[in-house]
Amino acid sequence: MKQDAPARQRFYELTRLPEKQLPLAEATVCIAWEDQGVCDVEAVLQHLDDLAGSARLRLEDLTQPRDVVAALNDYLFGELGFRGNYWDYNNPANSFIDQVLETRTGLPIILSIIYMEVGWRLGLPIDGVALPGHFIACYRTIQEEIFVDPFNQGRLWSWNDCEQQVSTAYGTATPILMQQVMTPPSKHSILARVLRNLKHIYLVQQNFARALAAVERIVWLEPDNMLEIRDRGLLRVRLDYLLQGLEDLERYIHAAPHAADLPELQQYTTLLTTGMVSKN
Repeated sequence: MKQDAPARQRFYELTRLPEKQLPLAEATVCIAWEDQGVCDVEAVLQHLDDLAGSARLRLEDLTQPRDVVAALNDYLFGELGFRGNYWDYNNPANSFIDQVLETRTGLPIILSIIYMEVGWRLGLPIDGVALPGHFIACYRTIQEEIFVDPFNQGRLWSWNDCEQQVSTAYGTATPILMQQVMTPPSKHSILARVLRNLKHIYLVQQNFARALAAVERIVWLEPDNMLEIRDRGLLRVRLDYLLQGLEDLERYIHAAPHAADLPELQQYTTLLTTGMVSKN
């Protein structure tokens, strides 16, 4: 598909930066910019600055972590009304940070990014928690961890709540698995998760061009993710990029010789090369 070149180029430039230097908010804006065709990057960043400026006044003289979290939550979720969009969950706008800042509703991960970005502007030790099926934030100090659910208007989670979420998704919550899940995700992995949400939404809508654009950016972030390379290949074939699609599928076949879908894909690529099957 013809991508929005300035947005994609800026996204690539930002995500080349080292982890500590990567501006998560701006990279998230670039996702919205490309998918919508327009987005005022500076206005979004200024909006976050303004939120932090107003929050700072409410956090003055607070030193205890739970008091700080309570005041920040009261401002963002009480006064401003940021909340999850339950009623139109699969609307792509829920993944566009400019739209979420405007409507104050969105998906868990975008609301958590906003929460983190406001916190970072205030010098607070906030990071993300990439639970399976749900993304939350954490105010993390040496003494304690305070888990905050921005989608549910700042509801506090316990470690047991997180453990239950993991157990429900994976059937178990061993100490090793919990350590892996609860380790703060990198900014690259957060951006990839935003894009995977969009990919899923676009596939449900059968908007294959947009789904391909999402996968292309995921592969940029995770170049060794063979499942995404497979999906990029399937989408390329569907959109008539046959040669590129076949290259991706062949790469997946060689990299994942024991994959469950291998026989079906091998047959599919053989038929594609001989022109005996429709791409659809």
